[in-house]
Amino acid sequence: MKVRDFLQKEIFLLPGLVGLGVFLYALIYTIYMSFFRYKLGFTEPIYIGLQNFVSLFNDEIFRTAVFNTIYFVIVATTLELLYGILLASLLYWSKYRYLFLPLMLVPMLLPAVNIVVIWRFLLHPDYGIVNIFLKSIGLSPIDPLNDPTWAMPTIILMDAWQMTPFVMIIILAGLSTVPREIVTAARLDGANKFQLTTKILLPLTKNVIMAVLLLRLIDAFRIFAKVQLLTRGGPGIATETLELQIYNRGVRGLEIGFGSAMSVIFILLAMVVIIPYMIMVIRGWRR
Repeated sequence: MKVRDFLQKEIFLLPGLVGLGVFLYALIYTIYMSFFRYKLGFTEPIYIGLQNFVSLFNDEIFRTAVFNTIYFVIVATTLELLYGILLASLLYWSKYRYLFLPLMLVPMLLPAVNIVVIWRFLLHPDYGIVNIFLKSIGLSPIDPLNDPTWAMPTIILMDAWQMTPFVMIIILAGLSTVPREIVTAARLDGANKFQLTTKILLPLTKNVIMAVLLLRLIDAFRIFAKVQLLTRGGPGIATETLELQIYNRGVRGLEIGFGSAMSVIFILLAMVVIIPYMIMVIRGWRR
């Protein structure tokens, strides 16, 4: 019976172990291929050591892609966290929360293609709603998607518009778990809503906030679809990202060695950003 019980339990681990095995194989093979010069279908793999990595860090486009990726991850997650906390706090105290909540969740439910179509329509230089409004008040039209200075901030705003509701709903759920007795006692002591939110509610949901920020940090690295659909890295290289570079050179260009080297750097960059924060989150849960 003990053997059968053991097998019944362990058999449920098999799908996870298979998935882990596939992931580890792909990771090890990617690291291995990063030391080769190899263009699929054109040349045989040639071992070149660290030359792929040296060439990448001497490449201006790659350096720009690394900077843009870090810039996007930091700014987008910060905006989404701040606005998510603000909206969650406002909805917590609003008696109309169940009216507004479904409407505010709509952007999060839309796929990337729909989001890009909406923002292209909003910002179109000729018939976009934003420029129609600007013209109506006597201002010049704008075209941020074709402006190297504003293209990346526009993508960040688009991502924040879509993903802030996700942060908001998680934090709102966390706020709702705070015992009403604590809130009632603080109100009897004369605390107003602002004091209750900043001194009691948010500190008591610190672990929830840290967890949702961790989730957004992980997800923010996956920005390929929005950039590819909206700007394709342009204008120029203003919105080039690591994922886009991996796709263009590794998939479209068939440069397996270069693509693998960029993938290794991408993984290391994500680990440097995410793992320290993950450790902080786990320590917070244990307290």
